[in-house]
Amino acid sequence: MKGTIVSNDIDVRRPDTRAVRRRVTLADRIALRIGMSLIIWSRRTHRVRPTVDPATRQRLDRERRERELDLLVRSAPMRMWR
Repeated sequence: MKGTIVSNDIDVRRPDTRAVRRRVTLADRIALRIGMSLIIWSRRTHRVRPTVDPATRQRLDRERRERELDLLVRSAPMRMWR
């Protein structure tokens, strides 16, 4: 580290506790309340699951079974090893 100046001094400043607390405007409060209400309303009203055609359902089930079988095949030697 020739020619490099390394300082071990650490100057730690305390956070400024005298920071001005900004008040939230009425418009911001109203917007936040409306936004939260819309989020809650949309989650309550969209309970219907989308329909999945039988071919896609069979493909997803087959892929899930293959993943489970693969996991069993890979974990069997670990169980035997213990």
